[in-house]
Amino acid sequence: MRNKKEIKEDLLTALELAGDSVLAGFGFKRRRGSLNYIRDLGDTKQTLAFGGDYLPKYQSNAELCFHPAMHLEMKSVSDCALDLVGGDKWLLANSPEIIVNQPIEFTAPKTEHVYWDANGIDQMVNQIGKIIVFIKKWVLPFLDVLQTPADLIEVYTSKDGRMMKGHHWYLFVAAAQLTRGNQNAALAVIEENLGSLGMRRRYATAFEKLAVK
Repeated sequence: MRNKKEIKEDLLTALELAGDSVLAGFGFKRRRGSLNYIRDLGDTKQTLAFGGDYLPKYQSNAELCFHPAMHLEMKSVSDCALDLVGGDKWLLANSPEIIVNQPIEFTAPKTEHVYWDANGIDQMVNQIGKIIVFIKKWVLPFLDVLQTPADLIEVYTSKDGRMMKGHHWYLFVAAAQLTRGNQNAALAVIEENLGSLGMRRRYATAFEKLAVK
C-alpha cells in the first residue's frame, strides 16, 4: 500500500497534467506544490481547492477521494466585517478573510452531485478532468457573479440557493452593505437573520455599531 506522501505527489502531477492549462484559461493559477488554483481580481480572490481524503477508511478501495471546494475572499468586506464584530474573529468562523468556503457541489442541483475517487495517477487525471467539466458547468458561472460587494448583496437578496449560509454569512452581507454606505440596509440584514434574543447577545457589538446614527 502506498503512503499519503506518494499519493499526494501523484495528485500534484495529475493537476499539472489535467488542470493547469485548462484552468489558466479562466484566470486561475496554481503555485508549484499547491492543490489550490487562485484567480486574483484585486480586492477579490477566488480559489478552487482540489483537496481530498487519502486512504479513506469509508472508501477502502480508493487511494484518494476528492472533495473539491470553492473559496471567496473580498478584503474590503472582510475588513469591514471584522470591524463590525469588534475584532472578534470567532464570530466570523475564526477566518474573517474567508467569506465563502464550501464544497463545489453546492453550486449544482442535488441530482448533479457526483463522487470522485481514484487509484493511481491515471485515474486521478481522469477524475480531475471530470471535476473540471463540473466546475465549468456549475462553479464558474457562480464565481462570475461573486466578484464585488454588490454581488454579495445580490446573492443575498435573491436568496440564491447556491450559497451556504452560516451565521457569519449575514455579517459579511451586512459589511458589504456598509462598504456601499448602506447602514440601514446592513442593520436590516442582521435584524432579519440574527435577531433572536440569543443571536442579539452573541452579535451585540454589531447591533450596537449599526444602531448608531
